[in-house]
Amino acid sequence: MHLVIVTEELATSNHPAYGLASFSANLARIFRKNGHKVTIVLVTTKKEDILFDEDIALKYAYVEKILWDKFDDIGKMVSVLTDENHDEARRFLVNLHKAELVKKMIDEIKAEEDIDIIHACNVCSLSLGFGYDIPYVVRISSFQNMWDGMELPEAITEYKQNPVSIKDKLEIFTLKKARYIMSPSNLMASIVKEHMGMDATIIESPFSLNKENWNYDVYNVFKGKRYIIHYGRLGYVKGTHIVAEIAKPLLERYPEFVILLAGDYLEMLDDQGERYPAYEVVQKRAGKYAERVIYVGRLVREELYPLIQNAELCLLPSRIENLSNACIEAMAMGKIVVATDGASFEQLIDDRVSGFLCERDNPESFLQAVEEALNMEKEKKQDMIENAFKRIQQLSPKVIYEKFLKYYEKVMHEWEYY
Repeated sequence: MHLVIVTEELATSNHPAYGLASFSANLARIFRKNGHKVTIVLVTTKKEDILFDEDIALKYAYVEKILWDKFDDIGKMVSVLTDENHDEARRFLVNLHKAELVKKMIDEIKAEEDIDIIHACNVCSLSLGFGYDIPYVVRISSFQNMWDGMELPEAITEYKQNPVSIKDKLEIFTLKKARYIMSPSNLMASIVKEHMGMDATIIESPFSLNKENWNYDVYNVFKGKRYIIHYGRLGYVKGTHIVAEIAKPLLERYPEFVILLAGDYLEMLDDQGERYPAYEVVQKRAGKYAERVIYVGRLVREELYPLIQNAELCLLPSRIENLSNACIEAMAMGKIVVATDGASFEQLIDDRVSGFLCERDNPESFLQAVEEALNMEKEKKQDMIENAFKRIQQLSPKVIYEKFLKYYEKVMHEWEYY
């Protein structure tokens, strides 16, 4: 089988590994390991060398900077003629351009060799240019209706909750055009079913913990210290505001601990309504304990993993997730995770059995669970770690490969009769 994976994110040795990026890389590797030919089409705005496996073909679909600027100018003109703001209009045009680039790349690959199936790793508009001559599936990595009802502060526009924009309409059109859609989480599949009446096949993401080439330089700074870690794209969606709320009472009650924050960051609002980087807001809320809230920066996987492995607890109070890669990583490393119920963590964690689930956006509930976790008896803690590890074993590359292979074969077989 020749599998072509189309993605906008790819986890490599010189780039941080977030959820979509990790999925794209892991999917490519498990199919290559099982003897299939794999080609990755990476849609990117950056011309840079990306270090990836030599036996997996990597092709680039570049969005040129000059075109990006031109789309911005056109977007401003569109905003004058419509109710759309210029940023939404620009993103709409950029997505159409990405679809055009992907189609061109697919045509180039087809001219050289047959393609059996294409997997678009996120909705966006990447599958618009595929046509109907090659079987393809679309993985729902994110969907605008996910963010509805999240009640983000009005000043924070990372995920807007305005009426359906032209970009959202493009996303909906892309999904309706696709014959086969899939999701890693029950939550995402239910949202798509509710808002679009479409059924998504649920296949969880593959995961294996590679301990090669770990970089302990950052961890060595904290070696011997007791710390709790919160990591990911810091901001309201990842629940960093909850970490900010509990920081002061937690550090006051546990003077031997520090809180580590790791990852990219967005802005949040401080007590005066001013915008600051998310990690700075946590430090501000910690008051006189601010020095014990430490931001370690944006780390690649090999730097982050030693920090996770040696943490006392992992704090993941996200408002919503699509099967959290951060949670999977922590559970695989034998860490106790404190997370939120109703955000897809319940698909991984059995509350008080393999981790802790708390009410979303409830700092009191979250702090209570954190303290319960810190004060668990050794035997109970070990049972919880073992239960978590058993759950993650269900995501082994061997298990997930068989599910994807069966799914791809079904799609290719049914495609012949359309």
